[in-house]
Amino acid sequence: MTHSPSFPGLYIHLPFCVSRCRYCAFASNPYEEAIADRYLAALRKELGLHSEKLASGVSTLFIGGGTPSVLTVRQLENLLSMAPLPLEGGEATFEANPESLTEEKMRLLRDGGVNRLSLGVQTFHPAGLALLGRRHDAAAALAALDRAHSAGFASLSVDLIAAWPGQTPEMLVADIETAIGRGVSHISCYALTVEEGTPIFRDFVSGRLAEKSDAEAREFWDAGGNRLSERGFERYEISNHARPGKRCRHNVNCWKGWDYLGVGAAAHSHWRGRRFANHAGLAAYLAQIEQGASAECFSERLAPDAKAREGATLWLRMAEGIECGEFAGRFGISPFDLYRRELPPLLERGALEIVDNASGGKNLRLSAEAYPNADLVLVDLV
Repeated sequence: MTHSPSFPGLYIHLPFCVSRCRYCAFASNPYEEAIADRYLAALRKELGLHSEKLASGVSTLFIGGGTPSVLTVRQLENLLSMAPLPLEGGEATFEANPESLTEEKMRLLRDGGVNRLSLGVQTFHPAGLALLGRRHDAAAALAALDRAHSAGFASLSVDLIAAWPGQTPEMLVADIETAIGRGVSHISCYALTVEEGTPIFRDFVSGRLAEKSDAEAREFWDAGGNRLSERGFERYEISNHARPGKRCRHNVNCWKGWDYLGVGAAAHSHWRGRRFANHAGLAAYLAQIEQGASAECFSERLAPDAKAREGATLWLRMAEGIECGEFAGRFGISPFDLYRRELPPLLERGALEIVDNASGGKNLRLSAEAYPNADLVLVDLV
């Protein structure tokens, strides 16, 4: 059984990139130093608006984007001066891209309390980097990983993209081996998602690129997952793999439905049962915060049944699935009663399974066979 962290998590969003990758559909803005300075001032104001929530401290800090590493050293110093660091033993993650994470920035982050780096590599293959529109080359990615170790970061994660056009399962395995060879302890491996409106989407529509079939995508899933398992990485969530003790605690707490606060444009929060989000547009976010107002544009508090279903679909993303006794204690209903109608056919066809857990109870989890197409199972449980 897992327990609630004593303190909330904090997510800080930096919506700036030097340029947009060809597959990216996230809200991001071209980096301009003056605009970034305004944005950092707004972040400081917004953190002040939430001072009561953060007064006792945070268990985890995650600085994400966008590309937080595009900030200048001066701006990073400003950011770190306002960000509440996790209490002793906590996790502080910083997302970065290889081309903008200099040795000076790494030293600043390490000395400022960041103890986990997440590097957006995607692939080490030149053809893939060009196809995806990344700004770095393989040499820059390898150099950034080496600098991170030299700077003293013991927890290092990389993002990889699988099943891009032209990639083979063997190429994915080579990417995994290269990352492991550089000492990473966490790998997020995502299948390429083709989002409408992106340049890569237009290439698919025009026929210049061909999407992988379901059977081909399964080959990538098996090849990547098997190699990671052989190399001592456990799949603890659909797309996330870690060495023992190196899971991303911030994300696990979010998946488990514990409290976290998000600040910045497009940031989402979950606080005391209420879910809320900020304006995604940079101009709207800045206008609200600079006037001393909240940047919230959405808020909801789910009914108990809907809240339980949301919790179940999030917990099922994790390898352990739903610890049934803990779930009943959290949501006031067992998953078997919650899904009285939906569970029998899913269990019968082997999409879900019931297993014993270490505390003598039962866990409901996705089967290994269903994992590659987890969303097709979870959609029936929302």
